[in-house]
Amino acid sequence: NFCSESVRIVSTALLLPRGVQWHCGMERAWLREFNALGLQLRPQAAKIVTSFLRECEDANRTVEILVEQTKVYMRNRSGVVESVIDEKAITTVIQCLMEAQESGIATTGVEQLKDVQTKTLDLGDGVQIYNVLRDVKSYNFNRATKVWTPSQHEPTFFAGPDAKAKIYSDRYHILLQRLLLEGKLVPEAHAVSGALLPGQRILTPVESLVGNPGRKLTFGLLSRQHDELKPNRHWVIEDLHKVFSVELNVSESAHLMTDGSFVLAEGEVVGDSFKVHSLDVASAVPRKVSLERDQVPLQAFGGNLTDEQLQTLEHAEHFHPDGMYVVLSEVHLDSVRVLEKLEDLFRGYEEAAPPAAYVLMGSFCSSTFVPTAEGVRAYRDGFERLKFMMRSLEAHVRCGTRFIFVPGPKDPGPETLPRVPLPNYLTSDLAKEFSNVVMASNPCRVRHFSRELVFFRHDVLRLLRRHEAVPLSQPDSSEVVPGVEHVHVEMIRFLLDQAHLVPLPLEESNVIWEYDHALRLYPLPHAVFVGGLTQAFDGTHEECQFCSVGSFSRDSSFYAYHPVKEQLDVCDVPDRAG
Repeated sequence: NFCSESVRIVSTALLLPRGVQWHCGMERAWLREFNALGLQLRPQAAKIVTSFLRECEDANRTVEILVEQTKVYMRNRSGVVESVIDEKAITTVIQCLMEAQESGIATTGVEQLKDVQTKTLDLGDGVQIYNVLRDVKSYNFNRATKVWTPSQHEPTFFAGPDAKAKIYSDRYHILLQRLLLEGKLVPEAHAVSGALLPGQRILTPVESLVGNPGRKLTFGLLSRQHDELKPNRHWVIEDLHKVFSVELNVSESAHLMTDGSFVLAEGEVVGDSFKVHSLDVASAVPRKVSLERDQVPLQAFGGNLTDEQLQTLEHAEHFHPDGMYVVLSEVHLDSVRVLEKLEDLFRGYEEAAPPAAYVLMGSFCSSTFVPTAEGVRAYRDGFERLKFMMRSLEAHVRCGTRFIFVPGPKDPGPETLPRVPLPNYLTSDLAKEFSNVVMASNPCRVRHFSRELVFFRHDVLRLLRRHEAVPLSQPDSSEVVPGVEHVHVEMIRFLLDQAHLVPLPLEESNVIWEYDHALRLYPLPHAVFVGGLTQAFDGTHEECQFCSVGSFSRDSSFYAYHPVKEQLDVCDVPDRAG
């Protein structure tokens, strides 16, 4: 018999042999660990605890972990730490602890503690995959209270006309808030009441340009508009309250800027237009700055994890540094060559070490999907071949490797952004046969412990230069055409500076109005992967890693990414011998 505060030993210590007395004393000491922290075990729960601890090599250390994780589990389950622990609760915590021991990953007490925490807090293996249409909420910034709050409005696919204007007003507020974080620019209304510090400049709203002589710096949306009085489209800059005609006296720029992007424009009002002498893009700020100064909630990335859960993930990631993502784009399952390359890729990792996840981005067919009986059959055949291939990946199953499918432009579904996941029927019920298969939205967001990753399949990089507002030039060079490396750097810079995956006119991007927040990149995630038809390249801007994945069907190239190590490697699958 074992005791807690509510259980007494029937036999007295004097009647027990010395060895049994010692064991009872140890068991009482174990249970007192719970009592010391205000936890009271029910009799059956106390029996389960003592039975479990008898089998542990280091029972004293284990009971400390068990008590701590019981508190964490109870707090997560009900929001408070209940004082009475029942059989079901303690069994759940012990099972999580045993699974952590059997996994072979946690070898020390601290590692074991972190591994159990992720399980008792319903965090699984530390990886969360978010459908942006369902799991990502829009957050609004209250300028009066300086607080970000989740929107109470539920987005719909068929929104009213006000939603279209809200897209740009929300983007404007986010970028303006970020622009003012470093204190280099001061709104004109604030500058009137106090002196400027050295290095500060006044930012004049577009609505205040009228009747405001002299050279001014303003911030707004640069776009082309039709005018009934003018035969051609002309440039305008606008903010929330005013649209002002613009005359661009800028022949070229070292930075990429497009129609439909937010810019810093410096110039002066001449007649009824704003004559611009220089254009620039408001630079992004590192993720750390946004979180510290702007205090954007981490939940804005997606999901509904609590701050405690997110903190647990951050602490646990240091004990799981080897998680790797294999990222591919344009995986044409109707191509024999692509299937052979996929088989070689899977076999290589099966024999070595399976990754944490494969992210396979579409299109999954070389031709556009046609909704006919023949089109459906052909599309399903590709996934049937893939299903057959995946059945032999036993090491992947043991390691819990995920297969994440992100639809592309030729795949089934409406050609809007965000795109809905591929349906089970058209993918041959792949997700039903394999529990580790995830049919994701496009874009797809993944939280790997505390690391935030964005995967997006769109040919946005091909469209950027088509919509240039000012020709891109090579800095410090007489070359007329900018070099490829500079173009790549500017593409990365532009998307992250605009804090949006498709900072183009709506007629080009085809965004669902009330889901525009799912395409935003603020605060900057740790890594962004864009799949498309452009060549593979990668780079870093403001501590955010960016990767253009390239086409797997064209050159068998892919990327291997270690989120915790922040290591990004470009790879390819070699041709078979002979």
